[in-house]
Amino acid sequence: MFVSFKRHQILSWTVSVLLIIGILLIGVSVKSSMEITKARATLEVMLKENHDGNQIPRSKLVKEESGPFSGIVWYDYTFSSPQTLVESKRYLKATGQPYQQVTLENCPIVYRVILRPPTKTSKRWTGQIYLDTNQQLSGSGRSSYVQTLSAESLRDLN
Repeated sequence: MFVSFKRHQILSWTVSVLLIIGILLIGVSVKSSMEITKARATLEVMLKENHDGNQIPRSKLVKEESGPFSGIVWYDYTFSSPQTLVESKRYLKATGQPYQQVTLENCPIVYRVILRPPTKTSKRWTGQIYLDTNQQLSGSGRSSYVQTLSAESLRDLN
């Protein structure tokens, strides 16, 4: 009888722990989903207010973090537009690459939007937009042409 009680106790603890882990995972998933939904809505408003013309998404809105405990979070999104098509052709000409087949769907130069959520010091969403390649490269991995293009096109979105 004591063995049966002990098994029952172990089983109930195991079920309780698994249930708590499951609830925590669901909570984290819901929180993450709510954050990305809020970021997407903020992005749409900022782009409507600060950018004209049609936009072809080139990447999903992605949450980035500088480290697990740093608390520094931002969202990254890229899209192409008629302006990026023109800049892509200039870029390809300058680098000696063929540019006749470039379209909005495959142009190498895109607008990159960096969106930062509110923090303790900044109580509102902030963002920046600039021309960049559609690749995730650090500053040292980008050509000087693209670095100059990014610096010259940088604008705040507020």
